[in-house]
Amino acid sequence: MNLQTVQYQFNRAQIYLLFYKPNADDPFQNRIVAKFDGPFCHVELAFPNKCGEEPWEKTVYGSSIYQDETVFFKQKTYKRDGYVSYAIEVSSAQYHKIKAYCRDQMQKKVSFSKLAMYASYFPFQIYFSPNGTFCSKHCTSALQHADIDLVANLNPNLTTPSRLYQYLMKSSPITQVVPAKLNTKNIKNCSSNLIFHIIEKNKNNSNV
Repeated sequence: MNLQTVQYQFNRAQIYLLFYKPNADDPFQNRIVAKFDGPFCHVELAFPNKCGEEPWEKTVYGSSIYQDETVFFKQKTYKRDGYVSYAIEVSSAQYHKIKAYCRDQMQKKVSFSKLAMYASYFPFQIYFSPNGTFCSKHCTSALQHADIDLVANLNPNLTTPSRLYQYLMKSSPITQVVPAKLNTKNIKNCSSNLIFHIIEKNKNNSNV
């Protein structure tokens, strides 16, 4: 093994994007949201401790946000069915820059924004940028903060979990796609569940 190979391996790292896809046993609102803007309703970032190490059944740092909460950056154990994972290879410097961004957003207590989430499902940019964030905006912004070319052309304000997934499907830097297991204790609070309430509200209004 020559010096160049050692330097390359030392500089390699991976970031996992974990997309939640509801199944037949999920609450109705999760399934209807997936039909409205499918196939996913939530996304998280996971940080394996070593390059090539899968995050399942281990304690690793994860980051995202749930409805009515603030951005989290904490150690989690990923071990429940329902997620599809994408491992993106990044440099060691980018890996630490993404983690630093997530930690900073957590320390600033950046909150979930219903308005920002609502706006992301429209095919155009609104004239102002709402304060706060939602799961796929947070993940996309974190990757862009580290100058990840893979997502350079995305607008975080218009990026839903499924749109992010579909964009990644077209890109070559993805190193693997595997079924994941993730503890989804808070999945019922994920941002896209709000779409369910929009649909239900429209139904009720139409029946008045």
